[in-house]
Amino acid sequence: MFKKKTRAQSFMEEQLKDKEVAKSFREGLEGLRLSVKIAQLRERRGLTQTQLAAMMHTSTPVISRLENEGRCTIGTLKKAANALGAVLKIDLIPKEKLRKAQ
Repeated sequence: MFKKKTRAQSFMEEQLKDKEVAKSFREGLEGLRLSVKIAQLRERRGLTQTQLAAMMHTSTPVISRLENEGRCTIGTLKKAANALGAVLKIDLIPKEKLRKAQ
């Protein structure tokens, strides 16, 4: 049995037909995934946002933005990875490979 699409689902499908919108969506989604990973790792380490901020020599609002909005610099990501005992891996993937995978 199939569920009927919601108006929100239909709207999203329509918007994602636009290549620029789809590109922005994918980029935002990647940032969100990274934010979730950082928050999960912080919690597994038993750290509060304030404690992580102190370890990174930054402020709690910076950690909050990092975990909730996914907006930050590579330098901030490096500091977070180091403080959390993790390795930051950044990769460049040729666009042709991405198109084939989609």
